[in-house]
Amino acid sequence: MVATQRAAHARALSTEIARAAGKITASSSETTTPSGTAEPAGPPPPPPPVSDVIDALRVSAENASRLVATSSGYRAGLLASIAASCTASYTVALVPGGPSI
Repeated sequence: MVATQRAAHARALSTEIARAAGKITASSSETTTPSGTAEPAGPPPPPPPVSDVIDALRVSAENASRLVATSSGYRAGLLASIAASCTASYTVALVPGGPSI
């Protein structure tokens, strides 16, 4: 759940940065995959400790909250949404004994 939300935020931020820079294209928010055949990847790395994820979400929420005060319009709303999502993730979803653990 947290990874999906963070990926959506990253796409929205990337699109907003491209728009603000005047470089928006139809594919700015799409991800591309390399073509051709690749060797199979090994097993995925182990997930980070929950405490590391909580710390990273807390820092992201604080940074986004600070930027809201200096932004306006859509950008301020996007940053506020990211701050709220990060805060909810580390205070509700990832608490020991909470819904995801």
